[in-house]
Amino acid sequence: MFKKILPGLLFSILWATGSVAVKFGIHSADALMLASVRFICTGLIFGPIFAFFRKERFWPLKSEWKHIVIYGFLCSTLTLGSFFAAQRYASAGISMLFIAVAPLLIALFSSIILKRRLTRFEIIGMLVAFSGLILASAAALPNASIKPIGIVLLLIYILAYASSSVYFSTLNITLPNISFNIWQVFVGGLLLLPFCPLFKQDHIQHFDLNFFLSLFWLIVVLSFVANQLWLYLVGQDAVTAGTWLYLTPVFGYAYGYLLLGEKITIYAILGTVLVVTGLVISKRKVTDKGAE
Repeated sequence: MFKKILPGLLFSILWATGSVAVKFGIHSADALMLASVRFICTGLIFGPIFAFFRKERFWPLKSEWKHIVIYGFLCSTLTLGSFFAAQRYASAGISMLFIAVAPLLIALFSSIILKRRLTRFEIIGMLVAFSGLILASAAALPNASIKPIGIVLLLIYILAYASSSVYFSTLNITLPNISFNIWQVFVGGLLLLPFCPLFKQDHIQHFDLNFFLSLFWLIVVLSFVANQLWLYLVGQDAVTAGTWLYLTPVFGYAYGYLLLGEKITIYAILGTVLVVTGLVISKRKVTDKGAE
C-alpha cells in the first residue's frame, strides 16, 4: 500500500512548492516569461542528456509528434500559462477554489470519455475533499477579488488540466514517459512565448541569483521530477491521480507559513482535516479494489 501512495504523496509535496518558487521568481521576471523560459530550458538541459546518455528511445516517431504538441499545449501552455496569467486578476483564495475543481473535472471527463465508472466511495471522497478546500479558502474570500478575465483564465486552467490528464491516459505510444515529458514541456514553452507580450509579461528585469535559483527549482523539481510523477500517476489512473491534487493546497499552506510568513487560520486547519479525510476515503476504495 505504501508503494502505491508514495508517488502521489511525493507529487503533492513537490507540486505545492511551485507557488513559492514563482513568488520568488517574479521579483526578477514577469510570470509568463518565467514560465516560458522554464519550459524551454527544461528541454534544452534534459534533452541532450537523455538523448546521448540513456539507452531508452528519446526521439519521437513521426506519428508521436501530434500527441506531443497536443499534450504540450494542453498541459504546459494552457494549464500553467493561464494559471500564471490569472494571478494578475484573481486573488489566491478564488484561485484555490478553481484548483479544487480540477480533480472533479478529471473524474467527470474520464467517466464520459473513458467510460470509467466512478464508485460511490470515490465520489464521496472527492466531495469531502472539495468541501475541505472551500472551508480552507473561506478566510480569504471576504477580501478576495477577481476580474472577468481572471475567471476566463482560471476556467481555461481547470479545463486544460482535466483535458490533458484524460488525453494522456488515452495515448498508446511507445515513447518512454521521461522522453515524452521533456518534449511536451519544451514544445509547451515555445507555444507559450506568443502569449507573453499579449498579457504584457514579456520581460526579465534582473538576471540575479534569485532568478536563477527560482528557475533551477522550477526546472529540475517541477518541470522534470514532479511532471514525471504526474505522468506516472495519470498513466495508472487519471481519476486516482486527480485526487492527489487535493493535498497540494494543504502543503501550500504549510510552505506559505514556513517560508513566506503567511498566517494559517482555523479554517485552513479544519479544511486540511477534511481534505486528508476525503483523500483517504477515495484511496482506500481503490486499494481495496486492487486487492480483490
